[in-house]
Amino acid sequence: MNAQSDYVERRLEPQEKWHDKRAKLNKRCFYTAEVATVLAGAAIPVVTLWAVKDTYLAGVISAILGGVVVVSAVVGKLFKFHENWLHYRALVEAVAREKELYSAGAGDYAAIDATKRDRLLVERVENLLANKTAQFLDTHKRTGENDTSD
Repeated sequence: MNAQSDYVERRLEPQEKWHDKRAKLNKRCFYTAEVATVLAGAAIPVVTLWAVKDTYLAGVISAILGGVVVVSAVVGKLFKFHENWLHYRALVEAVAREKELYSAGAGDYAAIDATKRDRLLVERVENLLANKTAQFLDTHKRTGENDTSD
């Protein structure tokens, strides 16, 4: 087993799979929160018209639907499903691209010897992982911070 295949099996592929799963999960959560917000919001005027003879029932159902709108919107924003999905997907695509360039001996991997190619693959993938992790942490550090500028 050469150094490249060891690195690919031990580090690159597990990272790629983990980030792919996280991208899919965050995409599902993002769409779920967005659809819940839209459906609940759109149902409020329908319920109001439907229960026009029972204003108490219309008020209760409308209040519940309004609560669903607020909670689903806040949960989506708080957990940053959209940003996470895009972050994870971008990393998966960048790692896959790097793996393909390496395998084809193309791009920066062209015309260099095998040892340098292996080292370049490790360096580039690890830089991608480190940079994306730093971006992710920076995005999430800002969660809950209030903008006090006017």
